Amino acid sequence: MKEFIKKVIYLVLPFLIIRKGKKSGIYITFDDGPHPYNTLKIIKTLRNNNAKATFFMVGSDMEKYPDVVKAVLEEGHAIGYHSYKHHSLKQIGFKQIKDDFNKSRKLEKKFNFKFELYRPPYGDLTILGLLLLYLYNFKVVMWSVDSMDSFESKANVINNVSYNNVVAGDILLFHDDYDLTVEALPQILNNYSKYGLKCQLLR
Repeated sequence: MKEFIKKVIYLVLPFLIIRKGKKSGIYITFDDGPHPYNTLKIIKTLRNNNAKATFFMVGSDMEKYPDVVKAVLEEGHAIGYHSYKHHSLKQIGFKQIKDDFNKSRKLEKKFNFKFELYRPPYGDLTILGLLLLYLYNFKVVMWSVDSMDSFESKANVINNVSYNNVVAGDILLFHDDYDLTVEALPQILNNYSKYGLKCQLLR
């Protein structure tokens, strides 16, 4: 039943929720950063492969590692909001969600850019959360392919997002706080280049 409800929400709210990108490329996304070391290694790998990505960052870690945030922006990547403390929307109430979104506005001023995209922690959405996301002018970004870098081996992660398992328009989910992701990314991007798959920014 939950999956059915999700499908209905996706169907009736295409202006608010992105599940697929444009067919001109694929879209790599990283959750849960910024990480003080891994994120910098990732943006170097992206640069070496002429690839762009979208980083969904946790607000409290953005404040801890401001230089990493600036480095991501300077490389021309996009940054989306992944909540301030990685709390599921299902576990917090109206005031807490509103306070969380207000913190995103303070971060915008601090880093001099505007959040347009939001990735819900754990992929959890609620009707109340969607209402506030709309009022705060966020666009929700889900994913169509999960690399499973939180759970599986390097070989499996590479296979999960291999050329055979993705199509143009896919949004790929990774996490930049895992060493495994850093290790797997060069091979993943090299394979995409070989088959002419372009990694680009979500818009």
